[in-house]
Amino acid sequence: MPLRTDCRRGPGLAAVACIAAAAILQWSCSDSSLPPVPDPVLDGFALTVREQIRSATERARAEPDSAEAVGALGRVLYAYGQNQAAAACFERCRRLEPQAFEWSYLLAVTRSDLGQPDAALVAFEAAAAMRPNDLPTAIRRADLLELSGERSAAGGALRHALQLAPDSAAVHYRLGRLASGQADGGAIQHFEAALAAEPDYREAIYALAQELRVVGREAEAEEQLERYESVGAALRRHYEDPLIDAMDTVRSASAQQVFNDARALQNSGDLEGALAHYGSALEIHPDYAQAHVNLIVVYGQLGRHDEVAKHYERAVSLNPSIAEAHYNYGVSRHLAADYREAAAAFRKALAINSQDANAHNNLANALEQSQQDAEAAKHYQLAIQHDPSHPQANYHLGRRLAERGLYRDALPLLHKALERDNQGAPLQAYLLAVVYRELADPARAQQYARMALAKARAGGHTEVAARVAREFGL
Repeated sequence: MPLRTDCRRGPGLAAVACIAAAAILQWSCSDSSLPPVPDPVLDGFALTVREQIRSATERARAEPDSAEAVGALGRVLYAYGQNQAAAACFERCRRLEPQAFEWSYLLAVTRSDLGQPDAALVAFEAAAAMRPNDLPTAIRRADLLELSGERSAAGGALRHALQLAPDSAAVHYRLGRLASGQADGGAIQHFEAALAAEPDYREAIYALAQELRVVGREAEAEEQLERYESVGAALRRHYEDPLIDAMDTVRSASAQQVFNDARALQNSGDLEGALAHYGSALEIHPDYAQAHVNLIVVYGQLGRHDEVAKHYERAVSLNPSIAEAHYNYGVSRHLAADYREAAAAFRKALAINSQDANAHNNLANALEQSQQDAEAAKHYQLAIQHDPSHPQANYHLGRRLAERGLYRDALPLLHKALERDNQGAPLQAYLLAVVYRELADPARAQQYARMALAKARAGGHTEVAARVAREFGL
């Protein structure tokens, strides 16, 4: 072969050609044994996601022996649930860079998610050999060992993990789980340690309650069960896992991009377009709580109140402490004339943020619609306490005084309502005109009537404009 002839020659161009040829032969041989770059699924994904997957695939196919390029495709595929294809990418990367911890770890996690514990354990062992003190590897490896029935080995892995992170709630919880049912009380100690580190660790609370019940400490068990019911049900990992978190951000970043487009459409008044884009954001990231919160508003503005409840329930199941979810649901129920449910939602929003002037005002209005006048007045006053220039609260308190004939007392509140430009300004100016008319001040009555008419026409409030023009001869 010419190659042999060239390789016998001395230094120079022939030797360089020999080395290059050998490298090419070795590369070709290695490449043939690697898993191929996979063909991802594109159908059924939002446009943004399809473009993201397509771009990553094109790069990986253009650079099939770049672990960086193939790994980037693997991360995207994992983020969107194409775990089998992601595993092929990570396996290819592992063979391209066998000493890189990242690829063994990501392959192990993906194999575990695919329900392939034996293959996952092999990859975790390789990852642990490269980084013996990596906490996520130790925890995930212990989980697989426990799942495979190797409780003793799992305990050893967790004790090693505890040396790495003595205050880890995740490790203590797992050690407690392994010790469950033993008479020495070790499980209780570990569950208590987990809760000392993370008081809202829901699984640990429930497990502790069960252990306390086993040893006859019923009162303490009931206390923990009550605590369990009060803690949000959102799933959490309870330990940091940077490599997996980085893949999770792939999905989050795409969802955020689509969410931003949806919000821009909503702000421009294109509610149907916003609806479609928020839906796409949730296709990408079903647990995007803020998208559910904003959909409450959009469906409410469209008058599709039957669609609101499911997004409200989903938002608060993901995060019960989002005051905005309760507030928006209250607005939707108010628009649907369900004042009792609206009031309940506004109360929940205020339980989270007691200084929200808008929530106080809206609760007051819902209460007033339900003839609970005394409590309504209290919340209008609380709205003004937290925001002295709140237009609606000042208007409603002024209106209530005017209705009782207390016109001079109503004036400062009605003037305060007009200090800030707001959607209610036509009605606020109209009521001022009425009050001044009742106080026999026709000049000011006409002044505010003209203001009310101009604001009503500018805002498209045709009924208010017609009423002002008729009553004041404008």
